[in-house]
Amino acid sequence: MAKRVPPLSAATLTKFKPDPVRVLELVDGAVPGLRVRITPAGTRSWSLNIRAQGKMRRFDVGRSLGLAEARLKAEDLRRKIKDGADPTAEKRTSHQRTQLASQGIGTFDAIVEAYFTTGQGAGLSTKDDQLRRIRSVFAAHLSRTALDVKSSELQLSIDNHGAKVSAARAAGYLTPVLHWAKRRDLVIGDFNLEKPLQNAPRQKVLTEVELAALLPTFKSHHGVCAKFMLLTGARITETTAATWSQIDLEAKTWTIPPENLKDTRALQARRQKPKQALVIPLSRQAIDLLLEARRAEVARRQLDGLTEEIRQRDLLFVGPRGAKLGNWDRWLKATTAKTGIKGWSAHALRRTTATLAGDLGAPPHIVSVILGHSNVGGQLVAGYNQSTYSSEHQQILQHVADKLEVIEGRESNG
Repeated sequence: MAKRVPPLSAATLTKFKPDPVRVLELVDGAVPGLRVRITPAGTRSWSLNIRAQGKMRRFDVGRSLGLAEARLKAEDLRRKIKDGADPTAEKRTSHQRTQLASQGIGTFDAIVEAYFTTGQGAGLSTKDDQLRRIRSVFAAHLSRTALDVKSSELQLSIDNHGAKVSAARAAGYLTPVLHWAKRRDLVIGDFNLEKPLQNAPRQKVLTEVELAALLPTFKSHHGVCAKFMLLTGARITETTAATWSQIDLEAKTWTIPPENLKDTRALQARRQKPKQALVIPLSRQAIDLLLEARRAEVARRQLDGLTEEIRQRDLLFVGPRGAKLGNWDRWLKATTAKTGIKGWSAHALRRTTATLAGDLGAPPHIVSVILGHSNVGGQLVAGYNQSTYSSEHQQILQHVADKLEVIEGRESNG
């Protein structure tokens, strides 16, 4: 039978004299595994010997502690270890936090920023939009130390976000950021974020009745841009990045440069030749809309006392203060509240354009052209058929514009 070790007492420790040569160790019988090492200089270092992760390990409790304080800390440490904690890993994490903070990359926001500036996201054409959405949905965590952020906390931000479409996109955008960060020990734990349940707004196609209610409200800066998306079938990222240098009013075309077109890693892998610019023919209504937007911007500048003219590099669509359009979720909410039309997103405008084109007689390959898909007629056919169908593209977009004009007129006259 093992001999029971008696508890240490404060009096014993006070009377105990250090050895001038050796480090001495005293064991406390009150807390299993607690012991104190006393150096020749009289320094006391408390430690705890305990089985953890299948083997006996020694954990630091503290220096220059009194007996009562050492026991309290040792008991707390024992409880944590029995609950599965690893104090050594926690200490290493704390040191890592200090290192990261000194390098200026300790916050969650800084790691997200690093991914899009020096990481795998640096080359994405949509990185500005992705960064904006991530910062909007996960705003509560941006200033926190990244190593403290848990998957469950991020999931709560997704689940509780009012705009489900934005939350879903932000979750999708953040996932590769977290994987990238984990491989570099910038975050801790597994992150398996779920997108919120929604009524598939990306699959939404606006009906003529819904369009009749929406179109008359498209008068704001966002609304005019949204109407242009309907008239062209373009994506929101392509439209908000469009500049006057891309517009040829005489030829009635909008040329979207390759760097502004959607590009995923899957598309990059399938592409056998450099990405080409996309030329979109502009209907009479689209030209009128652009000219009106230009007049409105000139008037705004004059009102603000600005004398500079609109330059080629200036954006087609800007906000009230001349900045790039953002915060589409707020506009969508306001428009939904005003019209009562629910369950749609900016992407639904593009899908609606394609559907209207099909309803007006456009064959599938022309609808693919309108949507800017590179594999018109399928990937095999696309390899042989290099036609851009510019004439058919122009005709069907004009038909779509005429149809939208009729739909909007119904409500205005009704």
